[in-house]
Amino acid sequence: MWINNNKEQSLVYKPIITDYLTHAQKEDVEGFPSLNADDCAEINRHFTPYIFYRRTSQGRYTCFCTSCNHEFKVNTADYGDIYHAEDIIIRHNYMGTCPCCGAKAEYKAAGYKHVQLNEVVDFVIYKAVKEVVYIYAATIHKDYNEYGTENFDRSPDLWVDFQKLYVLRKGSADVYHSHASFCRIGWCYMIEPMKRKMCSTFNNGFADHRQVYLYKNIIKDTFLKYSGFDCYCCRHYIREYDQERYYTAYAMYPILEMAVKMNCDTMVQDLLWRNKKNYKILNWNATSPKKFFKHLTLNEVKAFLDNHTPARVIEVYQDFKRKGKKKDIFYCRMYSYITNYCTSIEKAGVDPEQALEYLRKVMKHSPEEERCEDDHSEIRRLVKLYDDYANIGLKIGYDFHLKNIAFPRDLNEAHDNAVENFNFMEEERKRKEAAEREEAYKPRYKKLCKKYKGYSYPGIQLVVPENAESIIKEGKDLRICVGGYASRHCSGVTTILFIRKPSDLDKSWFTIEIDNADHIVQCHGFKNEQTKDPLTGKKLEKPEIIKAFEVNFQEWLNSQKKLTKRRKAS
Repeated sequence: MWINNNKEQSLVYKPIITDYLTHAQKEDVEGFPSLNADDCAEINRHFTPYIFYRRTSQGRYTCFCTSCNHEFKVNTADYGDIYHAEDIIIRHNYMGTCPCCGAKAEYKAAGYKHVQLNEVVDFVIYKAVKEVVYIYAATIHKDYNEYGTENFDRSPDLWVDFQKLYVLRKGSADVYHSHASFCRIGWCYMIEPMKRKMCSTFNNGFADHRQVYLYKNIIKDTFLKYSGFDCYCCRHYIREYDQERYYTAYAMYPILEMAVKMNCDTMVQDLLWRNKKNYKILNWNATSPKKFFKHLTLNEVKAFLDNHTPARVIEVYQDFKRKGKKKDIFYCRMYSYITNYCTSIEKAGVDPEQALEYLRKVMKHSPEEERCEDDHSEIRRLVKLYDDYANIGLKIGYDFHLKNIAFPRDLNEAHDNAVENFNFMEEERKRKEAAEREEAYKPRYKKLCKKYKGYSYPGIQLVVPENAESIIKEGKDLRICVGGYASRHCSGVTTILFIRKPSDLDKSWFTIEIDNADHIVQCHGFKNEQTKDPLTGKKLEKPEIIKAFEVNFQEWLNSQKKLTKRRKAS
């Protein structure tokens, strides 16, 4: 909360519980420099300022500025009044200037019931004690509505929620997150250390607030001035709001500055965003560039950095090097692409090295009109084509242990033949499933015909669908979604009936759906009666004969249900 004492403000914190911290962690938390009156005034200046006024007499007003917390008087009748703040008329929602701090603010009349004058701002506050950098990440809620009272309440409704606390030293970093908890002494802050230290300051999700940095310039006098953040921020997609993540990584691994200067972009991004340190190829605790890359010469490092090589490709290169196989960067890049993204080749049991050698031979004999612009794009295209061929081949039962199957002479032709065989098998499977459904539907079709044979209505004829295809055709003719109910009708989940005119039984008119409790669910015609009359422009409605039929048909269904119950009872 805010406490005003002689026009000064200070923060009062909730009790902090540190029972789950070690002795060193408790010292870190207790060593955080407290926010003094100057800090509170600086925080207050970043909220939207208002000038609350109260009229004392004709043309005289007593005003209070929320930016500097000073009270002043205004006399609009006397331009020589020393308290007059420029020649501005004092009115509710008019703009004015505070004569004490010069802040441009909006006038608000005291005594009104103000609403929507609350504001939330995320503050990131930097503090430094010797060579230790402390960072507060706090969400502050300020409510101005209480200022509107007649007595000018100088203590606004305010909450301070500390999200994270950073303690950065050269060679180490500790990050704590806090959450409000209720215990026997009341509301307090529970401080706990974070396992994943490289993280964002706020986790607001979609409710992003305005973010303000205070005293950020103090890092120029600490070890963070050598971090190289400005250089990295200019070259890459990293927001200014994510700099605490970067500073935490630099405090833990000072070699990060050298990695940025050497353009190790992918490795730095893995460290910052995925907490992936690539221990197989990198040593983040190294003190020199020569020891940063493991098992690589300086010429190899230069070649990889010039090509912006990802870490996974360097791992592949090192694996081949340990096996005594010297491969170029292009080969390692394509090999990593096969092993990481092309799962079908692995499932088919084809060795990735053999697959890559085969694809390089295919690339040499590819026609010019089918080739991509460069070798990288061409080999990637062939890898995707081969992976798709392996995926389809597995589905149709190809044996990839045979050499002519695993490595066909013409990959494009083999892929097209596999697709053709797969489509043929799919059509055959669908035809068999349709035949099985139709055979299983025959007893239900006879039962429905017998059930609705006894119903008649003047001008209407009910037709039971012969198969699923007839329901799909009905949906296409009427341009409605009844085709999607075909499988449900055949399996007995619901019942679909066609409503026809006795004079034209082959022409679609209306369809009706009945659930298993013999209740009419829906009854629709062409485009669900959403079309408009071309003459009047009004929406077409159901014909009166259909409306009357629905009422009569539901009554008949109810009577048949009662008759069935009586028969069972007897």
